[in-house]
Amino acid sequence: MHIDFGTGDGAFVLRHARASAETLVIGVDANAANLRESSHRARRKPARGGLCNALFGRLSLDEAPGELGAIAHTLTVLLPWGSLLKAVALPAPAPLHRLLELCAPTGRFRFVFGYDVTAEPSVGLDPSLPPLDVPGALARLARRYAEVGVAATIRALSLDEVRALPTTWAQKLAIAGRKRTFVEVSGDPPVIAGGKS
Repeated sequence: MHIDFGTGDGAFVLRHARASAETLVIGVDANAANLRESSHRARRKPARGGLCNALFGRLSLDEAPGELGAIAHTLTVLLPWGSLLKAVALPAPAPLHRLLELCAPTGRFRFVFGYDVTAEPSVGLDPSLPPLDVPGALARLARRYAEVGVAATIRALSLDEVRALPTTWAQKLAIAGRKRTFVEVSGDPPVIAGGKS
């Protein structure tokens, strides 16, 4: 089972479900209106492009994990914004732990995010987010994850790697023309202080 948290318009869920017919792919987002079109497409008959292995639901970060606790073999958060971005980029301990509680005990997580703190305050970027484009930024991010009890591998992503993500937002960011640094944070399995996973 794969959960894509903050799935936006659900394009990733549909593409991943189509490519991995044996995997149940669940897309959740705080804004249910974002999910209507993709949910409608998934419910079509298979002959008309429907997907019996793609599901959508509304779930905010404050409500996570909800009924989806400990079921995800894979958890993705791809190119988040707002409170979800803060949860994975700071990282913010309580929201991050709520996210990781979606993972099964042997689950994997993958967070991909990117921004430029000097160029993007005008679009609502939180000023508390650490810069990603300075020397030692990835090492500091790894230390912050360790400090909140999460073992994670951190690496920089190229624009080509971001462009290859099968999401609508990845395509928009890839052609936006703004300078951004992109990062992938992943772990297998998540280890959370206090024994929760």
